Amino acid sequence: MKETKKIKKEIDIISLLISIFSVLFVVGGALVIYYFSRGYRISISERSFRKTGVLTVQTEPSPAELYINGDDVGRTPRSRTLDIGINSISIKKNGYRDWNKQVEIVEEKSTLLFPFLILEEIAPLSVWERNGEVEKTWMSDNESYFIFLIKSETGERNLWTYRINSPVWNLNPNPVQLLTLTEEQKIDLEIAHNGQKAVMALTEAGQESHYIVDLTTPILLDNLEPIAIPDIAESTHSWSRDNRHIILESTTEISSIDTTLLPEVEEPSLLVTKEPDTDYIWNTDEEGFFYILEDLHTEEDKTYIYALKQMLPNGQSPNYTIDKAYFQRETDYIDYYRENGDSYPEFTTSPQATQAIGEITYFEVNQELNGIYIKTETSVYWYDISTDKYRMICTHPAQLISFSPDSRKLLFVNDNFYYIFTLEKEEADHTEEIGTKKVKNITKADTDQISWLSNSTYLYYIKENKLQISEKDGGNQMELLDIDPILLHTIRQNREYIVTLESGPEENSVLINQYRLK
Repeated sequence: MKETKKIKKEIDIISLLISIFSVLFVVGGALVIYYFSRGYRISISERSFRKTGVLTVQTEPSPAELYINGDDVGRTPRSRTLDIGINSISIKKNGYRDWNKQVEIVEEKSTLLFPFLILEEIAPLSVWERNGEVEKTWMSDNESYFIFLIKSETGERNLWTYRINSPVWNLNPNPVQLLTLTEEQKIDLEIAHNGQKAVMALTEAGQESHYIVDLTTPILLDNLEPIAIPDIAESTHSWSRDNRHIILESTTEISSIDTTLLPEVEEPSLLVTKEPDTDYIWNTDEEGFFYILEDLHTEEDKTYIYALKQMLPNGQSPNYTIDKAYFQRETDYIDYYRENGDSYPEFTTSPQATQAIGEITYFEVNQELNGIYIKTETSVYWYDISTDKYRMICTHPAQLISFSPDSRKLLFVNDNFYYIFTLEKEEADHTEEIGTKKVKNITKADTDQISWLSNSTYLYYIKENKLQISEKDGGNQMELLDIDPILLHTIRQNREYIVTLESGPEENSVLINQYRLK
């Protein structure tokens, strides 16, 4: 009997121990899973938890060999868990230049890298060649077209256009000969932003006429009718960013011409009647809207007060994108941020409190981002139309260069330095932050010709008489071409080729070359 009780007691103890160990196992397993999911790893040798993050590398082109701290860890694309801290990352691919970067791995975060690999040797492939000398060149703002005028030894001049991003299946000739001119005929072009149309000023026998011409097909002068609106010759004119309207500005008014209605239309559409001794700041957007900045302040007001008026390019349907904006005359905020600030929070403006400073000198509306770049005499701001909030971009009156192709960033230059302001970011990408960062290794003294690569993570520019490329932070800077013989250059949207218009090695020759990048 005593033996039976003893055995039962031992069984109860064992059951209790099993239950305790089961609970400990479940709790311990849950803790391990929790910490593992939070980026921790167990180091048995050090008897400790290690904090980790994730590195994800996607190269262009792929695959390529990935080295982390000198160790070959396989081919890209690849993700790998690493200890937090600085890691040395290298990419190698046969026939390509090495890519190297010191990368910080952050706890519980995924660090994303998109290295763009460049061929070791970049050799030209001739696309087109003609005898003659280039007299004039133009390139569309979106870098989609080269337009150039070639003068032959006989004095005859031919106008050509070359489409940069021509589809492979496009069987139309490229480049296209647009027009043949005599030695006496002179032309100048005001090219639309997309490069497909232009206002052509043709001077012949001392008489200047203006025409709207299609730059994608041959031009027959005999079939063209000159623009019959006198204002075109008497006013400064520029293309609206919708590539359809021309904005005319004279001393008395601002008006517009719808080029699709020519030659039937005989009068431009009135947008603004000017007052004497008054400066007018205006702009357009890609959807065709016209914007005019209205001054609402008086000399007695303690702030500058503005409204931004929007209307259709024919002057109809006026509306206010900004009803009232208040900008301080005093510079206290700017002085403080110039001395202490590197982070600029969002704010609203009101007569009683505003962090916006200075008299507005320029603005640009971006419909895709639903915001406005505003430059004053002291600083630069971004206005978010949807939230009615402002954010300082730069504590000096910087010049906007361009928005990135993905419309998440903008490039600007202040004094001698280039900066990138990030407006939107991927939530999971800790390597980007909303705000401004200086572009390293490039200054305005080095170049004033700088462009985005179509992937929005690289820039290309002329520096030290070379076409060069780097990441948007200035890292992995590489020389591509000697710029001496090159008249025009760009990189195709597929990032596969550099395309150039060049003076040929032989006298009186013109070349279009392409250089393979990847």
